[in-house]
Amino acid sequence: MIPLWLLFLLVGAAGGFTAGLFGVGGGLVIVPTLYWLWREDPLLGSHVMHFAVATSLACIVVTSVTSSWTHWRAGRMQFDRAPWLLGAVSAGAVSAVVLARWMPTEWLKMAFGLFALATCCIMWKQSAQPAQGSRPSSAELLGVAALIGNVSTLLGVSGGALTVPYFVLRGTDVRKAVVISSALAIPIATIGAIGMGVTGINTPVSWGFVHGPAFVGISLVSMFFANWGARISQRMDKRRLQQAFAGFLALVAAHMLFF
Repeated sequence: MIPLWLLFLLVGAAGGFTAGLFGVGGGLVIVPTLYWLWREDPLLGSHVMHFAVATSLACIVVTSVTSSWTHWRAGRMQFDRAPWLLGAVSAGAVSAVVLARWMPTEWLKMAFGLFALATCCIMWKQSAQPAQGSRPSSAELLGVAALIGNVSTLLGVSGGALTVPYFVLRGTDVRKAVVISSALAIPIATIGAIGMGVTGINTPVSWGFVHGPAFVGISLVSMFFANWGARISQRMDKRRLQQAFAGFLALVAAHMLFF
């Protein structure tokens, strides 16, 4: 049997790489994997999905900062309305922390699977070329960003699965959308992890809903693989990058809905 600490390292490698490659923070790998590993753990009880979500958010802080740093050093972190977006996703994340405490694990699991499936369909059909259209208004951006912050925190993801499709649909190159997504993941994950740590149930191995050993093991390797994924994302063909993202989401959706 594979030791749990080694599984955490493997999850960190996969989560970090997908974070850098797709701008998704790694939550779409970390949450379902941790749920599968812990689903029969008596210590975590009926809050298994809450522990998976909160621990994922804590790990995403590391992967998103690493990915964003890589993009910033390469001169790709440029978006004139970033401060407004960061404020809006933060507000959405705060509201989600309150709601997450009262949602049953099964509801979170089903919502996560449906979310991944819907995003997969959008990304597979959508052209990798930026759509032709007017620039989104500030009001639209703020509303969408708040929604992304709320939904992402509830599901333990960085928001990339919403952010990337939205910006591509509104005329942004998919590779630039990945860069924006990496930056927005930082406040989403930070607020979500702290909030669920404070409001969660403490155990001998956790701070609230944040599982200490899993966070350390996953984060130790995720930052290195996030850097690698971020570099590869800027060299891949745009359509192949988008199709790879969609295929990845299909696997996640199947796992959460049927297993």
